[in-house]
Amino acid sequence: MKNSLRKFAVLTVAAGVAMTASACSGSTSSEAASASAPAAASAPAAESAAPAESLPPFWYINVLQSYDLYNQAQALFEESAGAIGYEANTAGSAKVDVPEQITLIKQAIASDAKVIIYCNLDPATYDATIKEAQAKGIVMITTGGCVDEVSDYSIGTDNATFGESAAQAIADQLSPDAKIIVFATNESVPNQVAQINAFKDYAAANFPGMEVVSVEYTNADAAEAATKIASAVTAYPEANAFWFVEGAGLSAVPKSLEQAGKKPGEIFVLGVDSTPETLAAVEDGWVSSTIAQCFFYATPFAAELGLKKLNGEGPTQQSWPVGVVPVSKADLPFAGCPESAYPTLN
Repeated sequence: MKNSLRKFAVLTVAAGVAMTASACSGSTSSEAASASAPAAASAPAAESAAPAESLPPFWYINVLQSYDLYNQAQALFEESAGAIGYEANTAGSAKVDVPEQITLIKQAIASDAKVIIYCNLDPATYDATIKEAQAKGIVMITTGGCVDEVSDYSIGTDNATFGESAAQAIADQLSPDAKIIVFATNESVPNQVAQINAFKDYAAANFPGMEVVSVEYTNADAAEAATKIASAVTAYPEANAFWFVEGAGLSAVPKSLEQAGKKPGEIFVLGVDSTPETLAAVEDGWVSSTIAQCFFYATPFAAELGLKKLNGEGPTQQSWPVGVVPVSKADLPFAGCPESAYPTLN
């Protein structure tokens, strides 16, 4: 599989960086803007830009280039380079691909990276590569739902909190006795497994009538999700709720449910993230609510942590949780994640 490699030496950017959502759903471009996208935490202002040749090379490894929000995270990483003071390099995968992601990390290591920001999809598999980089003095930072305890810093959604928030949202907005079909990427994505287990544990303790009747795997592919949705509607007529722990398959919901003879809201759908397409589906009623993850807009913070670590000023705190925000139709237009959702060094 081909991967994309890009290199930037950005000398100046505005001190306050904000990236907005692409108007084209599923786009791999992050150039288009939407006023409803979550705002990013501002990058620190630089007093003066350093010469390009003196900037330490940082890498952002994009885990899913077909997903708009990961491209926004990458764009923020690129645009913040001058303000924070690093050379921005990027690489990415067209689909969720653990072996390719590890190969890209190794390429960054071989390219004399000083900081690598990535998503640790499987801590057991990534462990040796992470430690190899750290032995060379490279600062390793994982983001997203891919939290771990081995990277220098782990910045992202707390998986237990995410699962518990989903169970509470379904209980509050539908019923504590809901019968739920979960749609996930595959069985080998540990953060999603952790989220689903947290959901089940929280439901068992608080909503004994709530039940996960099936977990369907879409491989983060909308076409595969469409097939799984259609078959699930027939196979589990008792199910009155869908919960998506991955966002790519969520785009198949409106058309798939309509083709199955369902009306908006007939099946409660809890989504994930705040892509323009998902927010449009919330507006139209096909998606009942979504849980916006704010970590996509925290890449400047991750880069700032990396630079401090390189300069011997890095904090000892390893885990930095980033908040989530439930979004229903009443919350539209979505104003974005509040500043309180983001970690700070102050």
